[in-house]
Amino acid sequence: MELVYRIQLTAERLFSCFGVKSVTMDDVAKEISISKKTLYKCFRDKESLVMCTIESHMQETQQAIDGIIAVEENPIYQLYKITQYIIGKQRRFSPSMMYDLKKYHPNSFQIFEKHRSSHIVNHIKQNIELGRNTGHYRNDFDSQVIAHSFSMLSFSVFESIELNSLEIAQNDLVIEIIRYHLRGISTFEGLKIVDEIDWKSKS
Repeated sequence: MELVYRIQLTAERLFSCFGVKSVTMDDVAKEISISKKTLYKCFRDKESLVMCTIESHMQETQQAIDGIIAVEENPIYQLYKITQYIIGKQRRFSPSMMYDLKKYHPNSFQIFEKHRSSHIVNHIKQNIELGRNTGHYRNDFDSQVIAHSFSMLSFSVFESIELNSLEIAQNDLVIEIIRYHLRGISTFEGLKIVDEIDWKSKS
């Protein structure tokens, strides 16, 4: 199991740096100094390695988000801290990683999409419910619709390979989407907190 974990970590690092398509099983084996035969004993093919890496990434992200939610009672700061965590992780990723997954590893991408459409949307709905209870969010919108639209809009940024040509930093765009979302659903009290936050600070 220790070897499988080392392979998985190595693959995730290589995929993050160079994209999924350009990294071969040879590259992974050489990087960790094992034979291809040993690698294929642990993972039958590249698809299974990609799948395992994605599942591990999602589990790690889920645990981190759950940890933030458990300790942060303010819904706006909760979403802010989650955003900072996601941005921190995305800084390690090649811009082509999500594009490669979608085009060349659709099964892994579907698992990622399923995770997004369930866990992430549910987190946003819970955040909205919390914000309404604390008086930071308005009550005059459909939380289901807003949660799904926010999820689709924010994650479309990570799937895009066109940002370089637009000269827009991915992290800046994510931050503006979060602020746009919060300003659209917040009460006056909520807006004061949104405006107080230093959104460009690094966690």
